[in-house]
Amino acid sequence: MKSTTPYYLLGILFLLSACTTDDHLKDDLIGTAEVGQIDLNAASCDAVDFGAWQDSRYNLPYHPGESRQIGLSSCSGEIHSVGTPDQFAVDFEMEIGDFVLAARSGRVVYVEESGVDGNYPNNIIVIRHSDGTFGQYMHLTFNGAVVEEGESVTQGELIGYSGATGFASDPHLHFVVSTPLKWTFPYFSIPLTFKNTIANERGLLEGHFYPAYQPE
Repeated sequence: MKSTTPYYLLGILFLLSACTTDDHLKDDLIGTAEVGQIDLNAASCDAVDFGAWQDSRYNLPYHPGESRQIGLSSCSGEIHSVGTPDQFAVDFEMEIGDFVLAARSGRVVYVEESGVDGNYPNNIIVIRHSDGTFGQYMHLTFNGAVVEEGESVTQGELIGYSGATGFASDPHLHFVVSTPLKWTFPYFSIPLTFKNTIANERGLLEGHFYPAYQPE
């Protein structure tokens, strides 16, 4: 009886090749650590390369001229603790109804906006970037999305309005970028820096204010 193993292996290799070329997944992740280095989340933020903030692909998710204070950030405890899915998430202090802009261009893959502030579900917009990573904008207000699934958005475009839905004790924008593996919880978050602001070599720091400058 002939073995089908070689054909099986060829099929697997073909599928893997197809996956790696989808949406330019081979693009380098400028402004983030390499995906392969953080799939299991690092033991501490000190051991992670955040990349050069001047070359980051991300801008702050609010209008130039505004300044926001950072709540929880990378490895800052609670749900952002080391080893958790949101280890590298950033919380931007915002009021209900504040404008939320796309930090990076991409295609909208998921929208939830039925939650009411102070209750569940957690309203969220998920945008897939050209390298396969997913930008997730959480705790938006009721009917707080101005984009739809399948729509392409550009960096700096208005995508929604901040709120306090889901697991939010007060209004803020929870922003996290997850690896191409998946965006649904539990995901693997990626360390971030932002280009259109002051120096942030280790990402945005808890309690600090960051002004948004006009993108170059």
